[in-house]
Amino acid sequence: MTNLESYRELMSRCTHCGLCQATCPVYLEDLLQTHLARARMDLIRASLLEGSIPVTGRLREVVARCLLCTNCTQTCAAGIPVDEIIVAARHRLRGGVRAAAVRAPLLRGFMRRRGPGAWLGRAGRLAGRLGWLPEDLPFPAVRAFLPRYPDRIRPPGRVRGRVAYFVGCATNTFYPDTAEAVVRVLTLNGIEVLLPRGLSCCGMPALTEGDLATAREMVLRNVTVLAEEEVDACVTDCTSCGMMFKNKALKVLEEGAPGLAVVRKVSERFWEVTDYLDQVGLAAAPKALQASYTYHVPCHRGWKPGMKDAPRRLLDRIPGLQRLEMDEPERCCGAGGSFFLGHRDLAAAIRYRRLEDIRATGARTVVTQCPACRSFLSSPLKDCEVLHPIALLVRACGG
Repeated sequence: MTNLESYRELMSRCTHCGLCQATCPVYLEDLLQTHLARARMDLIRASLLEGSIPVTGRLREVVARCLLCTNCTQTCAAGIPVDEIIVAARHRLRGGVRAAAVRAPLLRGFMRRRGPGAWLGRAGRLAGRLGWLPEDLPFPAVRAFLPRYPDRIRPPGRVRGRVAYFVGCATNTFYPDTAEAVVRVLTLNGIEVLLPRGLSCCGMPALTEGDLATAREMVLRNVTVLAEEEVDACVTDCTSCGMMFKNKALKVLEEGAPGLAVVRKVSERFWEVTDYLDQVGLAAAPKALQASYTYHVPCHRGWKPGMKDAPRRLLDRIPGLQRLEMDEPERCCGAGGSFFLGHRDLAAAIRYRRLEDIRATGARTVVTQCPACRSFLSSPLKDCEVLHPIALLVRACGG
């Protein structure tokens, strides 16, 4: 991703088959051909590689008006990593952009702390109570997860395995209940949990802005710590964090850069937590729950085959729990990380279609592994609870 030129041959493989047209949430909302993956790539190639058209404000808008949901990449018959091409273009376009220069240090500080920190967290809660924050942003939790837990949590009985748990920024700061549920379910099922110190954000927020230097810094910091842990696997509750480690970490480093072997070692043992539990099996049999739920499948699901079905398989083991499927469970909700903050009307329009599908099921509980999806869906769904799938499982396991 550091070299846009390296994608030239891949871009030429596009046959304009139209599969991306059926899956792009932006195109499905505004119906502009220029927002299709094939058109974005044509513009990027003509402007940034060939120089046959100038770099204009409209070009920047087309490149920015992408959720990086990866749906086009997942459905592309030619295997073109469209999302990476968009990131590489954003990286090229960052030069000379004053807003990016101002935002970068703030973002870097947030990512190094895996959240806003204690003082900013209190300020954020106050701003939320005063109505100064966008309504789709959750309040920071009163107490973040990581400062309250030891480095190692042992299961009560026989140890079946050991994992390093990567707690992302959103989980640590906004949704510590998810992290608490993850630790509870893992230990109840005989898995020892390590919470390595010295980790930072996974790097995804910087990646989406094209700030590859910061993304690279985060990746190298994290893999250096995780590579030292003697564990069976590394797990995360966030699909975006998992995609960063599994698919993107190697690509933010330049070819031949030091650290590639360490990144590869860590990447190979990364799991999303429901997928991990589905693979190792449950030692603690879930008790009955007389309830129903619907499952919003996160866009960042494509980094491991079958991962999107792991929550279904786990929750289907709970007696009495009914799954109410949406017509389009894999449709984007419009959050796109922080995309909704800069494209509020577009994101809200995409979300509206998602909400119609959710409400049609009649479910009062929505589960999803993505904290950005959770926050963006929670705001309008006042009569529903939006949770991580592990939160339902922990209820059935005695948590």
